[in-house]
Amino acid sequence: PETTDSPQNQARHYKVLQELYKSRARPNKKDVAQLLDLEYQARRAYIDSDVMKEQDRPTKILQAYPCFREVDHIMDELQQILNQGNSHFIPELKNRWGTFCEKIQFYGVFKKVMRPPLADKGN
Repeated sequence: PETTDSPQNQARHYKVLQELYKSRARPNKKDVAQLLDLEYQARRAYIDSDVMKEQDRPTKILQAYPCFREVDHIMDELQQILNQGNSHFIPELKNRWGTFCEKIQFYGVFKKVMRPPLADKGN
């Protein structure tokens, strides 16, 4: 059986998460990820609840969880929602996304609706 953290502890984890984002512009990703894991149930209950109007939902969620402005945290959340046991999910999804973006760029350039992407400055 899964062990659940008490609502009081989850509220405390949320408060620590909020303090991290108030005190630093870019908190340590591992610290944020750990806090997100600890208060997962409370967060999902908030996001899934009917307390927000549908049109206000994205804004309210980003206000409550500024960490979701970072792709890594969104991808981790998606992994937890879709398949908590598959550790290869996120790397596979990122790989598929990269392939998709390359194909879209090629198509856009081929149809002359986009300019060719500039070469990476690091290469």
